[in-house]
Amino acid sequence: MPLSILARRFPAQADQVRLARHEVEACAREQGAVDPAAIALAVSEAVTNVVIHAYVDEARPGDVQISVERHLDNGLEIHVLDDGRGMRPRGDSPGLGVGLPLVARLAEAFRVEARPSGGTAVSMTFPVNDPV
Repeated sequence: MPLSILARRFPAQADQVRLARHEVEACAREQGAVDPAAIALAVSEAVTNVVIHAYVDEARPGDVQISVERHLDNGLEIHVLDDGRGMRPRGDSPGLGVGLPLVARLAEAFRVEARPSGGTAVSMTFPVNDPV
């Protein structure tokens, strides 16, 4: 059974990406992550994706939820969740389309799923130096 290490909710706004990144990176360092900088970059990309894509037509942006779990045998699992419009193309996208592929390269395991309640769930797993 995983141990919940961090659970945070941030407004899905550009000025919150850096804060989310730093909190998760600090948590990853405390948990003995092999590459905390890679985790920070992956979280930054996933949260930026929420900011750019999840709440496009909303009058006010929603939230991004981040949780970090420590698994006994396979490291840290990080979840980035939103309640937005889901994974749909955006014709006017300001992004380059490299965020999620980069996350997939950085993480040991990676998945993107539609949430039953609406929105998107991004999950990524990273190794730690000393498994519990």
